[in-house]
Amino acid sequence: MLKKLAIGLIAGTGVFATVLAPAAQASSGLPGKSQWESDVNAVAKPLMSYVQQRLAGSKPGDHLALVLDIDNTSLASHYDPGKPVKPVLAVTQYAHQHGAAILFATYRSDSSRRSTTMELHNAGYTVDGLCMKTKSSAGKADVKLSCRESFEKQGYTLVANIGNNDTDFKGGHYEKGFELPNYGGALS
Repeated sequence: MLKKLAIGLIAGTGVFATVLAPAAQASSGLPGKSQWESDVNAVAKPLMSYVQQRLAGSKPGDHLALVLDIDNTSLASHYDPGKPVKPVLAVTQYAHQHGAAILFATYRSDSSRRSTTMELHNAGYTVDGLCMKTKSSAGKADVKLSCRESFEKQGYTLVANIGNNDTDFKGGHYEKGFELPNYGGALS
């Protein structure tokens, strides 16, 4: 199965991002778990390298952070519900050990804050911040952008934004974006 790894420009942001081109898909529109894991690893390796380089020499007062989507980015919601996406978890653990905050921006409803926080903790994630949609929230892209802007207002520099959907990246407010596979929107 052929996979392509490309460096691309996130539209309108001026930010270059590592993007995984979709691999061949099963008839259901989604590949099997092992192919998905391989496709995730193809993005996670340059993500880890970038985070290691970016955090090298950072100081405690720098307030650096990673911001992550949850479903099929941090948690393997489709392939292994409740379990972490292991290479993404490894990046966040490294980042946290090296002084970066771990923040989450999700379109999950604010009414699920407690259960979402517990699910992330149970999967091994540190949760330094969780931004969710409210009853008055707009669409996904607007919610994610608002979350990133809110994190910045709290003093964070968002060094990496990790997601699996184009709505995770619209509007910028992060240094570099890393998009995990979603197979043409079939894996949201």
